[in-house]
Amino acid sequence: MNFVRRIRDVLLNVFYYKIVLMLFLIPTLLVFCVSFNYKILFIMMGWGALLCLYDLIVKRNFVKARGMVWLIGFLVVFAVAVVLNYKTGFSSNVSSFAYTAIALFILYPDSELKNKETALKEISVINNIFLGMTTVLSTISLGMFVTLFSYEIYYGDQKYVMGWSQNRLFGMYANTGYMITAIALAIACIQIAVYKAKGKKMSKPYKAFIIYTSLVNFLSMCLENAKGAFFSIFGFAAIAVFFLVSEKIIRKGGKALKATAVSLVAAVLAVGALAGSIFAVRPVLSYVPVAYEKITDGNGVHNPSDLTDGELDEDGDKGINLDRDIPEGYGFLTGRTIIWKFGLEQFMKKPIFGYGPQSHRSYYVVDNYLRHFHNLIVQIFVSVGTVGAVFILGFFLTVFIFILKALFKMRKSGSAYYAVASMILAFLGMLLINSMAEVTVLFIARFAMFLFWMYIGYIQVFLDSENNSKGTAFLEKVNEKINNLFKKQENNEK
Repeated sequence: MNFVRRIRDVLLNVFYYKIVLMLFLIPTLLVFCVSFNYKILFIMMGWGALLCLYDLIVKRNFVKARGMVWLIGFLVVFAVAVVLNYKTGFSSNVSSFAYTAIALFILYPDSELKNKETALKEISVINNIFLGMTTVLSTISLGMFVTLFSYEIYYGDQKYVMGWSQNRLFGMYANTGYMITAIALAIACIQIAVYKAKGKKMSKPYKAFIIYTSLVNFLSMCLENAKGAFFSIFGFAAIAVFFLVSEKIIRKGGKALKATAVSLVAAVLAVGALAGSIFAVRPVLSYVPVAYEKITDGNGVHNPSDLTDGELDEDGDKGINLDRDIPEGYGFLTGRTIIWKFGLEQFMKKPIFGYGPQSHRSYYVVDNYLRHFHNLIVQIFVSVGTVGAVFILGFFLTVFIFILKALFKMRKSGSAYYAVASMILAFLGMLLINSMAEVTVLFIARFAMFLFWMYIGYIQVFLDSENNSKGTAFLEKVNEKINNLFKKQENNEK
């Protein structure tokens, strides 16, 4: 009985679910797992459905978290859109609904209702899993860059590259658009803030690990040549520096206007320094494969004369080309404006409930089949129409107004949790910035989506003055009535 009870406790513990979900998501990043990676997540969908049912019947946390009335409305509209468009991409739309429901209905409320100490412990574990994974993958990826190793894999209509291709480092990662290395840099900063909030010093080995993982992920990010990742990490740096600098000025007695002005200047300088570092490191890195070939006397994976992705001069003294090739007519945004225009045209045909997020996968746009619309706003309106957009954008507006108000207020308190909250806000901002060029925080089962909904819950833990979140009053009343009904039924049975 004790064993069965322990299994039950594990299955019904959302934190264990988060850990296993993180581990199960690792294959979705790996290029050689692309043929079966998302099938692995079907197991997590079943477990997630069990947790949803348990919460609905027993715990009802979903009615206690901030802004849940918006999310419930969004999921209802999402379900309606899937049903109305059952003839196109139905199974894919159902899977997308399941992943999104788990993030919104399980991960967000559970994270938002923790106490501060528990939230710090959970964040630390999640951070370490992510950093450990990316440290290994990015280290191997850098080794692939040094040797310019390249191997192509075809899955259906899509070509995947392991290693080096088109002047970009893919390495072990299936898609540089996932910006995993940039996320790792942000997670490392959050982890430093977590230790500060705990009042603990890092051990020397762990400090060396944080430095090493930051270095290899930074170098990998530089070589991936993904503009979305660059702009996203710039956004992270700007937001983090702004709030950290403004707190120092406010606590020293500075006026709010002065704090804002100085913090904005500091944020701009931070972005400039980061951008300068990236574009200074890239030319240096371009010579590394050349040096490797000289050291190995041309006995490496490639000889200098065979390098097609990065041309060398006759003497072999020129670094390889790291400039990304963009097809003619695609422009700076690499064809995204064409996709956005197509998306808006589709939205106008079904503006109320939309099509569902996976109904356009058979369309051929910018020389490839359309996987998504490369912009969260366009994707929302196409997927769930105007009605669904009102609900999800209403949630974002409600929650981020609360977060910003609370964080500005916290600057004066000298709270130990201020740095953690600032870093998490910067991380959330970073993912939303990336969502302007990708679909990062909704609809698609990616690390970024699940992390976003966990951390948007965790940040509110540190900002609530009472350790308890204030749920929507309407849903609280519904919860109270449900509890009363259960009590009446128990009394009648007695």
